[in-house]
Amino acid sequence: MRYFKKLMAVLFFFVVSLVVENGISNSPSQAESEVHGVAIVSMDAPLNASIGKKVNIELVVGNEQKTKVATILVVTCHETGQQIGREAINLDGSASLKIVYTWNTEGLKEGTYRIHAELEKIPGETDVDDNVKHLEVVLVR
Repeated sequence: MRYFKKLMAVLFFFVVSLVVENGISNSPSQAESEVHGVAIVSMDAPLNASIGKKVNIELVVGNEQKTKVATILVVTCHETGQQIGREAINLDGSASLKIVYTWNTEGLKEGTYRIHAELEKIPGETDVDDNVKHLEVVLVR
C-alpha cells in the first residue's frame, strides 16, 4: 500500500509538471483563475492502534509551483485538540517531502480519533482544497 501511495505521489507531480509546462486546463478561465501552490499529496497512519502506543503519522507534502516556497504544516487530533506536529517547510520547485510525526496515545480512551493535517496557504494560492487532509485512527485496548 505504501508503494502505491509513493507511486501516486510521483505520478501526481509528473502530471502537475505537465500541466504547468503545457498550460493544460479544463477551461481557459479555470487556468487563469486557479493558482496552485502547495499540497498534501498523501497522509497515512494505521487504521487501528493500541492505546498507550505511539502512532506514526506519515505525510508527503509537495510544491505545485516551479519556484521555491515556504509554508507551515500543522497536524492535530480533532477530538483532543492535541497538536501532533507543527513545522516550517521550504520546498524547491516541483519538489516533495516526506514527514513523519509520532502521536502519543497514552491516556486516551477507546474510540475513533480524527487526525487533521493542514498546510498554510502560500501567497497568491487560490486552489487550497489540497492543502487539507484527514484520516481516522481507531484506538483499542
